[in-house]
Amino acid sequence: MDEIDDRILSILATNGRASFAAIGEEVGLSPHGAADRVRRLERDGVITGYAARIDPAGVGRSLDAFIDVRLLPTTDSEEFEQRVARLDSVREVAFLTGRFDFQLRVACRDADDLNDTVRAIRREAGAAGTETRIVLRSTSFERMMNART
Repeated sequence: MDEIDDRILSILATNGRASFAAIGEEVGLSPHGAADRVRRLERDGVITGYAARIDPAGVGRSLDAFIDVRLLPTTDSEEFEQRVARLDSVREVAFLTGRFDFQLRVACRDADDLNDTVRAIRREAGAAGTETRIVLRSTSFERMMNART
């Protein structure tokens, strides 16, 4: 990894569809040189994939919330993850240390959908208790992980 790789990763983090020509022009390489760098980063597992970022509100899921979950003593954590991953509203699952076992980020259609999601987590996924916080505003930062800092 060098400064050119860092710049390539930054470009791709912002625009995963950037052409090799555009990347090369930005970092001072030929399109072929940029392609070689990108392929090496993919082969080395630095770039693990490409995806479209979809605004949940654009597909009718504008109620954003975090649900902290404490599991029942008999609930297996991996089984819990599999169960909640099947819920349409769940966007992200994080296994934690501390007072709660998991934190889920959900995107719901409305308050009823959020209620149904929390009830499913409690009844069907093995949660002993939950604490829900509705997101009023959020900002995400596409930051490049720089190995040299």
